[in-house]
Amino acid sequence: MRALALLVVAALAPALAAAQTPGRPGPFAVDVRAATGALPQDPSFFPPVPTATPIPTMSVGFDVGAHVYLFGVGPARIGLGASLLRAGGSASPPKPTAAASTTPPPRQTLPDVDTRVQMFTPQLSLNFGSSRGWSYLSAGVGQISVQTTTSAFAAGASSTAATTPARTRETAALQTTNFGGGARWFTTDHVAFSFDVRFHKVRGRTKEGISTVPVMLVTASAGISLK
Repeated sequence: MRALALLVVAALAPALAAAQTPGRPGPFAVDVRAATGALPQDPSFFPPVPTATPIPTMSVGFDVGAHVYLFGVGPARIGLGASLLRAGGSASPPKPTAAASTTPPPRQTLPDVDTRVQMFTPQLSLNFGSSRGWSYLSAGVGQISVQTTTSAFAAGASSTAATTPARTRETAALQTTNFGGGARWFTTDHVAFSFDVRFHKVRGRTKEGISTVPVMLVTASAGISLK
């Protein structure tokens, strides 16, 4: 009986070892994350506004994506996927106040500014680690659109000053080259904490008389990954 038990243990040992050894990254991952990032600062992304107008510099939003893991190359595993980020930010000048309670407040001479961005970011990735957690480096070519809205404002504080109406400038889809990295750490078999930091090099473009200049934007996101 003792010999038989030893034979059974010897036969099962490779299978038990394989079961305890984590596999390679994958086979897929779905990301849901909160995101923040820089917004374009160049005047080409805004309707015409007075020089002193405050403009938003940072955005807050969300980032969702999905990736599949195809095959191994040395210590890495190749992944292919894409993410969609939508975020926005706003800025407002100080509100004018009246000199006395019985005096109507002066008119607003600077607009509120609201900027919204949407980025579609395909990525080819190199992933290092195991199915329990891995880090990655990735890059790809995608698109961004930027929409900026300004509120109505007056040319002066007097009641007779001309009013500039609310206006919106929306770019055409601009090509981006993205590169960055991040990681996923699985706390259970199917749920991980994940983060991503990414640089987006935005190409300039002229369309329908509107020109935008090249800019570099940085985004960061953190949340969960599912597999």
